[in-house]
Amino acid sequence: MRLTKYFLLAILFSLVLISSEIFVEIRQHPFKGPKPDLQNIIKQHPQGWQPIPGSSVDPRTNSPYDLVASQIYKRTDGKAASIVMTWSYDGFHRAGHAQEVCYNSQGFTVSTPKNSSVILGGQKLDVVTFEGRYGDMTEDVIYWRVTGGIHDAALQENISMTQRFKEVPRILIGDIPNNLMVRVSTWRSATDPPSTVHIDYIKSYLQSVPPKTRHFLTGL
Repeated sequence: MRLTKYFLLAILFSLVLISSEIFVEIRQHPFKGPKPDLQNIIKQHPQGWQPIPGSSVDPRTNSPYDLVASQIYKRTDGKAASIVMTWSYDGFHRAGHAQEVCYNSQGFTVSTPKNSSVILGGQKLDVVTFEGRYGDMTEDVIYWRVTGGIHDAALQENISMTQRFKEVPRILIGDIPNNLMVRVSTWRSATDPPSTVHIDYIKSYLQSVPPKTRHFLTGL
């Protein structure tokens, strides 16, 4: 078999990743600063939206993340949007999961996820979108992640080898970034056209929170 330079680079990259994994397991010194107050952040809501009582997640709930928060908000016209946040000190081993995979494992029929964007004033928030169908209902979903304060909404298969390689030095020295995942969705009848209720909510929400909070949530 002929060994091309791309094949050799792939082997080298794999060896570096394996070595970095071992090194991280030995060090395991992710930053242990104060945790963000997700419960307070998620309870902030824009004008015209009210929380549905009993729809939040108990922060003590057992999960693979350090923090989990969830809330459903209803608009004055009765339309509702759900927002979920997960956060981990260790954004390498316990980053927010690819949500389309999670939905599929829960029995949803998931559409092909796509890269999209939401315009917030003069900024563009990149997101991943998909539809999850369960019975005669469909959930329209968007989500994104922020790793080490840097916005990341690329589908995993679209992340270049060069971009992955840039993370290796940080991993080798034990500089493990934290990770935030934000998911926003809304339900509708499977026969109805795609909804924009969750988009309307996240636009209003991110424009209503303080700039520091918006930067934490988006990396923008």
